[in-house]
Amino acid sequence: MVREIFDIYNRNWSQILIWSFFIILPVTIISFLSMIYVNMSEEAIAPEYFSVFLIILNFIICIPPFMKMVIAYKQDHDINPIEGIIYFIKQFGILFIFTTIFYFVAVIGIYFLFIPTILALVFLLVFPFFSEGRNVKEVCIKTIHAIVRENISLIGELVIIFSINIGCWVVLTLFLSQYDNNILAFIIIRVLLNALVFPFIYIYLTLRFRKELSNPLIDN
Repeated sequence: MVREIFDIYNRNWSQILIWSFFIILPVTIISFLSMIYVNMSEEAIAPEYFSVFLIILNFIICIPPFMKMVIAYKQDHDINPIEGIIYFIKQFGILFIFTTIFYFVAVIGIYFLFIPTILALVFLLVFPFFSEGRNVKEVCIKTIHAIVRENISLIGELVIIFSINIGCWVVLTLFLSQYDNNILAFIIIRVLLNALVFPFIYIYLTLRFRKELSNPLIDN
């Protein structure tokens, strides 16, 4: 699978570069400026929960164009950068709403032995790759089928991906806290990391979860 990931990346590097600049870059900047503002606010309530929500949201809402690119590649087609940006805009609403709801469930689940938390986070990891379904019911059904099919291995995927995101944020925060005027440096480094790492993760997860790549669900 590693070779296939690099093949897809190499064949679509120009689209990936454009989406990184016009999607990942602004989304990351807005997310981390919001995070910094909330953490600096004296009136903020539980800013750490809000920060984690933004990190997860930042990761999830950038998925659609890369997912569509992989599916198109598997069918020997290409999509142009504009198609990817339009698809990102179309999927933004459902991804934002689902992420908000299931993150709330995940936070509440902390008080119930973490079982709802784990289930909600697993759902958050998988559902963006089926978000183009015709309705919410179809999205949920296909997400649940994928979760059941992948079973316990999803826990490992969840731990690795969220650890990468949250771990990078924590390390950067600790490192840059030693210096003055570090907000700009923090954002620049995080944007570069996201633009470099996210496309590879998105390609991998699409290949992982969308087993029916020869039978697309893409809503054109």
